[in-house]
Amino acid sequence: MPALRLPYRTLVPLALTGVALLAGIAVALTTFFLIDRHVEANAEAETRRLASTLARALVQPVLRNDIWQSYQLVRAATESTPQERQDGAVEIVVMDAREQVFVSPAPRQYPIGAHLSTLPASMIEATRKVLGSHPPGTARVAEAGDRSLVLAAPIVGDEDELLGVVLATHPAAISRAQRAAVVRQLTVLGLIAVALVALGGASLGLRLTAPLGRLQEVMQNTPRRATVREQLQSPELTSMGTRQDEVGELARTFTAMLRQIAANQELERHIQEAERLASIGQISASIAHEVNNPLGGMLGVIQNRRLRGGVDEATERTLGLLERGLHQIHETLQALLNEARREQRSLQVDDLHDLELLLRPEAEHLQCALRWQVAPPTGHDLPAVAVRQVVLNLTLNALAAAGKRGQVQAWSESSDTHWQVCVANTGPALDQVRLDALTHGTERSADGRLGLGLWITARILHTLGGRLNLRAPLPPELPTVLVASFPLQQLSRLSSVQDDTPTRLA
Repeated sequence: MPALRLPYRTLVPLALTGVALLAGIAVALTTFFLIDRHVEANAEAETRRLASTLARALVQPVLRNDIWQSYQLVRAATESTPQERQDGAVEIVVMDAREQVFVSPAPRQYPIGAHLSTLPASMIEATRKVLGSHPPGTARVAEAGDRSLVLAAPIVGDEDELLGVVLATHPAAISRAQRAAVVRQLTVLGLIAVALVALGGASLGLRLTAPLGRLQEVMQNTPRRATVREQLQSPELTSMGTRQDEVGELARTFTAMLRQIAANQELERHIQEAERLASIGQISASIAHEVNNPLGGMLGVIQNRRLRGGVDEATERTLGLLERGLHQIHETLQALLNEARREQRSLQVDDLHDLELLLRPEAEHLQCALRWQVAPPTGHDLPAVAVRQVVLNLTLNALAAAGKRGQVQAWSESSDTHWQVCVANTGPALDQVRLDALTHGTERSADGRLGLGLWITARILHTLGGRLNLRAPLPPELPTVLVASFPLQQLSRLSSVQDDTPTRLA
């Protein structure tokens, strides 16, 4: 059978209550013992005074041999303590000098004239001690087993003549009635005191263990919360951590453990993101090799069509647009895989015009107004593939965010050091936290898909030394403004070392 284990919050109040009960019982026993000793001492003193008083009062009746008056005196003395007489607590026997019973309130038990030898041994011993003392003095004799006590006082006449002895006997301990009264009072008062002390101990125990109970609840609720950070923000844990005792130390230790767990979870999340992005890179590498083959075939078809001749101006523009688009697809894949170490051509006006032609049908499909004012920088060479991919991704994301009957505006700004493309839309405002999630590839759409458009854009800009930032909204209709910044000097130096070798298709 398993041992019963009580919780600490129950064990402490029970322990304090048990200590209170034991203390109450110990106090009651000690009190009873002290009362017993006190009552015994008082009874002995009272009995001694009674024997001495009777000894002085019986001098004349004994000299006159007046038994009746002596009997009245003795009986009157015993009637002054009716409770003691009822319990048989005090017995009075008057002996004369001839060692015979002179008078007693209980003549049947102690008949007049009975010899001393017929009395109990304790009375005999006390009487003979008084009769044998010179000058006469009192005597005290305890009965065997300390059941009773005999006090003897001499009856002294003129010239210290010993006329007799007054024997007074009473129990050595308190009487039954006294004991019952003491026990009854101690029981009532003790129960009240113990109940009060027990309630106080239980209340104190519950108050002392309450912080531990709250700390236990916080620890037990930790796995049920969504994140450890929510647990760290718990007001109960924060308040307990300010305590300057063992409970506060436990709370602070638990808080430190939660912080370590949160740090480990954050590290694990970063590792998972890195593994996921690595997996995406591996998949992209596999797709790139598969896509490059049909791209080479389509470019070959375009070249054959031109060699056959008979190409009018409209067809030439179409073939040029298709050729640049196919090269854009190929070079974008190569750039993402860090395989295109050199750009093959610089950004031209036709590249941005092609982007506008590609984006207009998408804007019309979404019933979204598109304002296009993007122009290449003057006097600087920029990589066409990277710029086209960045601008295309930003504009497509803006069209999707603006939705039907929305507005998208794209324009360019130039300075001595940077060329910037700004794309604004009328969709929901985008904050920095969500932008960071999108550029790190951790934001998912409502259907659970992972959006990589801004992640690819941010990666291309990072490779080129540029940045993707949020700009202050343009009130009232354009709450989101994204700015792609390209460093002109760095990209111009990169273009100056390019060669004319075309990128080989896989």
